[in-house]
Amino acid sequence: MKRIRFIDWSKISYVLKGILVGAVAGAVVSAFRMAIYTTLNLMPSVYTFLRANPAWIFGWSFIILVIAFLVILMGRDDPDIQGNGVAELKGQLQGTLKLNWWSILWRKFAASTLVLGMGLPVGREGPSIQIGGVVGQGINHFLKGNKSQENILISSGAAAGLSAAFNAPMSGLVIILEEVHHRFSSVLILTVFTASVTANFLAFHLFGSQPALALGTMAEFPLEHYLYLVILGILLALAGWVFQKTVFIVPKLYAKLPIPSYLYGFIPFILVILTGLFWEDMLGGGTGVITDIASVRTGTFLLLGILVFRFVGFQIAYGSGIPAGMLIPLLTIGAVLGGIFGNIVLSGTGLSDEFIRNFVIFSMGGFFTATSKAPLTAIVLLTEITGSITQMMPIAVVCLTAYIFADILGLEPIDEITLYNKTNRFPTVFEGKLIHMDVFVEPNTYLDGMQMSQLTLPYNAKCIRIKRHSNEFMPHRDTILLSGDELQIACDQGFLVQVKKYISKLN
Repeated sequence: MKRIRFIDWSKISYVLKGILVGAVAGAVVSAFRMAIYTTLNLMPSVYTFLRANPAWIFGWSFIILVIAFLVILMGRDDPDIQGNGVAELKGQLQGTLKLNWWSILWRKFAASTLVLGMGLPVGREGPSIQIGGVVGQGINHFLKGNKSQENILISSGAAAGLSAAFNAPMSGLVIILEEVHHRFSSVLILTVFTASVTANFLAFHLFGSQPALALGTMAEFPLEHYLYLVILGILLALAGWVFQKTVFIVPKLYAKLPIPSYLYGFIPFILVILTGLFWEDMLGGGTGVITDIASVRTGTFLLLGILVFRFVGFQIAYGSGIPAGMLIPLLTIGAVLGGIFGNIVLSGTGLSDEFIRNFVIFSMGGFFTATSKAPLTAIVLLTEITGSITQMMPIAVVCLTAYIFADILGLEPIDEITLYNKTNRFPTVFEGKLIHMDVFVEPNTYLDGMQMSQLTLPYNAKCIRIKRHSNEFMPHRDTILLSGDELQIACDQGFLVQVKKYISKLN
């Protein structure tokens, strides 16, 4: 009886909530994934028919334009469904954005299904994460939870969304901890991992236990050639710099077009018709391209053509503002770069053609790291979705090198920049609503070693709690902040963005 009393029932309640969120988010995202597969699998037959019966092209073009109009309409009614959705998720968790969970849920589901099902060169992971996140928000609404509980359930739903989309439960956990929260909490880890595993269990029953990108077995990469992996990481960091700059330039180019902004979404839909008619293999986010490149050594000139086509196609689609993820397109571009680099190395070293698959997978991880600045996520994600558990060491070498040189180039995570660009436009107004945010003191920063009396926060913000290891206490003016401390800052919700900017300069 005494043992029962000492059970931490609060943690058990979060496990149950994690199971609930994982089951619901997993079911919704699995339905989303199934809808995409069903629609996209029809496209080869449609374009085969159109090439044999050109007169029907005008009718199909009309259908595509109607679909584009519906997507544009949904994006106009709720702009928060546009783009990847991960930046909006971060803003919601940080308190800088307020999202309507029901509006995003059905609009993101419908619009992204139409976009991805028609074969546009974008991915499903961003929409899957955002859909899962708003499912968690909706469940918290029905359970009448507070803001802290809402953040945990949103995070759990987002992890469940990624897990169900790619059969990757560990990646769902790691991406939330490394890319979204940047911190570790026992309750957060417990709930998120429970939801992620639950969603993955459901996805296994629907789609099987095969990795999302089953590329086959790989040979062990020779240790004496690891220098090439360092060179590859450097080149991928440079490629990531080009990719990231282009992502934010393309919307500015769209703005110079002599057409209203709501018409931008028609452009990628028109181009996908030409893609289907003349290069059908390029339809979709690019999983088929990755599989083909990893299966057999492809000529360098053909790979260069694919690289340009995939890069330009993605930038046009993503820059138009339609609901679109970027993970699979990122991995596709990385795979092509790996194929090109692999061809050069194999020709110069005499390594057998089977190692081309190694370079493809290593390069996917490195390119993702360069653009997302999340090396741990890249390593775990690539290991899970390709089933290449034996390649963690060389993947880690490429990812670490890409991360270091991306840092030297001054790259920031794309989602962080997107969120800043979005929230920086909001006016600073007093809202009369208290909000809390957590800040981890990073080593060798202004905060590290600072005395509390020296920490003067703007807009009457205050540090109300410090967590140091397993101890929590209220700060005194003589308290010295140490690396690893978790500070809880309280401020008015209307000033949150400005307070975060001030703290980020110190930290």
